[in-house]
Amino acid sequence: MQEEKPKELTFESAEEIYKQFLQRNKMFYTRERAVILETVMSRSDHFSVDELLFSMQKDKLRVSRATLYRSLSQLADAGILIEADFGHGHMHYEVMGGEPHEHLVCTKCSSVIEVVSPDFIKSLQDLAAQEHFQLSSHKTQVFGVCAGCQKDK
Repeated sequence: MQEEKPKELTFESAEEIYKQFLQRNKMFYTRERAVILETVMSRSDHFSVDELLFSMQKDKLRVSRATLYRSLSQLADAGILIEADFGHGHMHYEVMGGEPHEHLVCTKCSSVIEVVSPDFIKSLQDLAAQEHFQLSSHKTQVFGVCAGCQKDK
């Protein structure tokens, strides 16, 4: 009972997943949704709705905040985006895929450090197996104080 490593998503594979998701939910793949998906898939960072909106406006792409909220929620429900709560009062998103990782969030400066820990993943798999639980995914945010902020004391 092993957590599968997510596959790297290309724009084309994400677009196909999103189109199928929308079709199942009786919605249409609009030009606006396509622009949002293309913009999201070009990112490699964690981003908030406001950061994405600012980036799109800077690139002269017009989209409303409400449409972004709905679309990002749909993309997360479709399995294209991962939602993460870093304790900043709003959600952050990142594209699904790549190496499973955890997030260390500094409560002083709000920095987010991605860490890859095969031992942690193995512990989760062992725990799931012990409980006869089929593990499909996980997300972990650990809160504390980063090394830089500890030095500033």
